[in-house]
Amino acid sequence: MAKQRIKIVVAFGVVVGALVWLLASGFDQNMTYYTEISELKAMSGSALTQGLRVRGDLISGSLVTSTTSLEKKFKITDGQQVLEVHYDGLLPDTFREGAEVLVEGKYMPEGYFKAETVMAKCPSKYETTDDYGPGGETTAAPSESNQSGTY
Repeated sequence: MAKQRIKIVVAFGVVVGALVWLLASGFDQNMTYYTEISELKAMSGSALTQGLRVRGDLISGSLVTSTTSLEKKFKITDGQQVLEVHYDGLLPDTFREGAEVLVEGKYMPEGYFKAETVMAKCPSKYETTDDYGPGGETTAAPSESNQSGTY
């Protein structure tokens, strides 16, 4: 009876250990941190060979598409630096002039970012519909559900 309990405890320990190892190694390999373009350009060496996630605003008029393949080139900016991005795939529907763009991939030694994934925020989701006067006060009438000024 004691030998059977020991076998069960050992088997349980092996399973739990394997699960912990799989979770830890999976998180380590798939973690990509958000990096600004200025930070990316200041990086060097092995930091650039890892998968990176970079945020920027699409520069209007910078999108160039290939007529023979899915390859696209565009530029994003963080307000200080500009980054050229190369992407071979379909762009999301929310990818529009001035949109906030998040690209995942690697920074190439040639000076451009090779994106594997491109995501774009839809700016209309974050814009307010209220009109504001010169002093910052709203000129829109309050809704019936918000007559008292509370939510």
